[in-house]
Amino acid sequence: MQQTIITFHYYSYDEMLQSLQNLKEKYPDIFTFHSIGKSYGGRDIFMVKISDNVSIDENEAEILFMAAHHGNEKPGYQFLLYFMEAMCANYSKNKSITYLVNNAEIFVIPMVNPDGVENNSRKNMEPNGCLGENIFPVMKGVNLNRNYDAGWSEWKPWYFLSTTATPYGDLLLHMLGYPPEYRGEKPFSEKETKAIKEFVENRSFVIAIDFHTGAGEIIFYPFGYTDEKPKDVTTFISIAENIFRINNYSFQEAGKAAIGMAIDWMYEKEGIYAFIVELSREVAPSEEEKVKEIFEKNLPVNYYLIDRAIRMHLQTLYTVKI
Repeated sequence: MQQTIITFHYYSYDEMLQSLQNLKEKYPDIFTFHSIGKSYGGRDIFMVKISDNVSIDENEAEILFMAAHHGNEKPGYQFLLYFMEAMCANYSKNKSITYLVNNAEIFVIPMVNPDGVENNSRKNMEPNGCLGENIFPVMKGVNLNRNYDAGWSEWKPWYFLSTTATPYGDLLLHMLGYPPEYRGEKPFSEKETKAIKEFVENRSFVIAIDFHTGAGEIIFYPFGYTDEKPKDVTTFISIAENIFRINNYSFQEAGKAAIGMAIDWMYEKEGIYAFIVELSREVAPSEEEKVKEIFEKNLPVNYYLIDRAIRMHLQTLYTVKI
């Protein structure tokens, strides 16, 4: 009898939505989701919440996981779907996971850039009105992870390899073999980043993780637009070291002259311990075993981060200020 070979594929937007609907139907007591905004193309940007009293805002540690700021970096959102399934399936079966769900409010935005996912584009798909944009589609859209209000006034001409100030710069980068990096007209000019901004500003996140691919197996912490170290650098390094002990990824400050990154804005403006976790050197590996290895290596990372957020939250609650 011939064995059927199951070919791995990354979910489309509709498949992602179906996965969320299935989880909500199967685990309604701990899983819910809703839209926090729409993309330029009219697709919902979904936010998931996992917690024991999922319909209630409790005074518990809040943690945020995000992926697909860059729509062509598909492993991030696929991993988060895998992570959410594992959390829900093992709740009440595994004491450690039960503890995490019962003592934290876990938020997940699997697809920040759904239009980019559907079009396999690093940027979103909103036209910039450039001359020649239809001939050179690389000029269309904004790199959403350059559109946050962090270091916006720090841009310098030689930063163009990691942050371009004009869509025409992306055409030049394309010709040089680099990915597009246009940051947009102003901070939060895009529907997608506005949605993230409004959502984050109305929560009290302790830790936030933004999953990416393409830069290797590495953990980045703020800042990306300056070599200045965050004032809480020891805490950032402590968290990064513990992630390293789990997945063996290297870690460093993100200072690569990249302006407008989400993690910089979240830390600088909201005081969140925010990190980028780059899952692989390949943007979207196609080998099922490679993808499975990435997921299994990083699942305990997420468990650690939730536990760390709980401990940090409790420390804040029980610290007596003299």
